Amino acid sequence: MKKLIALTLALLAVFTVGTTALAAPTDNLITKDEAKAIVLEHAGYEAADVRFTKVKLDFDDGRYEYEIEFRAEGNLEYDYTLNAENGRIVEYDRDYDAPDRFEFFNLVAFLKNLFAKLFR
Repeated sequence: MKKLIALTLALLAVFTVGTTALAAPTDNLITKDEAKAIVLEHAGYEAADVRFTKVKLDFDDGRYEYEIEFRAEGNLEYDYTLNAENGRIVEYDRDYDAPDRFEFFNLVAFLKNLFAKLFR
């Protein structure tokens, strides 16, 4: 039983050290602020014009990446993956989130009332 516990602890230690050693050092990465500035420049926005919803440093596929999401102009959502070592954009996407049905019906009611007042 003692040998089994010792073997388990040894394997756990090797796995922990090995996994830590596989991760690249983080001292040469761009900062979150630099990453945000890169995606804002690419999308053509100023920081005051957007709302960041996600800025996360992640280790994926053997490299550090920033996952960045922000909203602009109401219903536009931008998603970026940025190489954290050199600042290059790995991929990006821009989606338009259509207003939900409640917002649509509020708009219809507003327009109906407006036209009723204008054309009395």
